[in-house]
Amino acid sequence: MEQILQKLSEIEITAQRIMQDADRTKAALSAEMEQQCKDLDLELEQETNRKIQALRDSLESRKDQELTALRQQTEQHLADLDVYYKENHRQLSEDLFQQLLKR
Repeated sequence: MEQILQKLSEIEITAQRIMQDADRTKAALSAEMEQQCKDLDLELEQETNRKIQALRDSLESRKDQELTALRQQTEQHLADLDVYYKENHRQLSEDLFQQLLKR
């Protein structure tokens, strides 16, 4: 009977050790998964920031191109108006003078 109780005690101690080992393994795996999640979050944040910066750079470049084109168009329109004014100055002045007299 004594031997049976001793064997049962050994089995219980072994079971406790197995449970403690399982708890340590579980804690280690949990810590590893937590670290992997943090690493993935950091990687995703960095990738997102890179993509956002690329989009900003692209939009900035596009804006600069459109502004340059708009400036060129405006300068061309002003040059065209200047040429028109120089060619038609006398007629424009006469038309304006006539309109002022009619009022």
